[in-house]
Amino acid sequence: MKHYLFSIFTALMFVALPELAAAQEDVAYWGKEDAYLLRQAKYMYELVDEALTEFPPAVGAPTERRLALYNLDAMLHETKYDNTEPFKSFVSSRVGKVIEDMRQPVKKGMKIYKIYNDGFVARTKSVTIAFDVVRGALKGESIVSEEMISTIVDQCDVLFLSHNHGDHVDRFVVDRFIAAGKPVVAASEILKDVKGVTHYRSETDILDRVVELKSGERLKVKIYPGHQSEMMCNVYAVTTPDGMTVAHTGDQYNKEDFAWINTVKDQKSAIDALIINCWSMDITEAIKGFNPRYVLTGHENEMGHTIDHREAFWLTFQKLQSVTHDYVVMAWGEWFSFK
Repeated sequence: MKHYLFSIFTALMFVALPELAAAQEDVAYWGKEDAYLLRQAKYMYELVDEALTEFPPAVGAPTERRLALYNLDAMLHETKYDNTEPFKSFVSSRVGKVIEDMRQPVKKGMKIYKIYNDGFVARTKSVTIAFDVVRGALKGESIVSEEMISTIVDQCDVLFLSHNHGDHVDRFVVDRFIAAGKPVVAASEILKDVKGVTHYRSETDILDRVVELKSGERLKVKIYPGHQSEMMCNVYAVTTPDGMTVAHTGDQYNKEDFAWINTVKDQKSAIDALIINCWSMDITEAIKGFNPRYVLTGHENEMGHTIDHREAFWLTFQKLQSVTHDYVVMAWGEWFSFK
């Protein structure tokens, strides 16, 4: 009889333990607002991560995906979560997914990864191209770890740098490319005295160049004379040996540059994918000028900025409402494929 009662008691305890633990956890946060909000951040970041994985980048975006991105805005715009473990774990999880996917070959078409901020990697069967890839910084700490960014860089064949701002140029990344004997192409204001960096810039002409890779493959590159206000900002349109063209605008923002932006669509080489900063001047007209098959936005939630300049995903979607081209809005650690 005693053994029977003991068994019933033990079974009831196993049933009650989860509820008891939850109750104890509830009580543990009474009077501890910071700890309470930090635990909330952990669950929110994990759920956003899960939702973005379940609903990957797609043209336009379903409601579930937009809801995840808008919730991510809310988390990233609360500075008390900056550099916390929930934030770091979220970044590590997202970038880790990119690293895992990059281990698989691209058999057809092009795959474009958003690493962090305006840092993108475009892959085809023959080449892997990096644009403005950085670790990022927040209150003196790297956002993407050196180990993770190094793993990504080691997969890339070439690095293009748009303009001379720290959220687009990372000396650690540049040095790793140079040490590996891989080309680094930059506007002439960027690391002007660093050996291993090739500088191209014209204030009046669109430059046509060929960049040769270590593999022997060659990239055809058009370099447009863009600007972020007065600062030179090279806009690159890179055509791969597979015949696919991807353009990256950096932080293009200059009214006078519409003189050449409006002519891009009339050139012979069509653009398959345009990577454009989400706060580009008159983004609707800029997209019309480039006339790409797909539009991908960058620069949402650059964490080094104050929250009013951590550009929101919800704001990007609002700006793209009048765009007639197919567009894709991605979080960090995501990718979009097309053929």
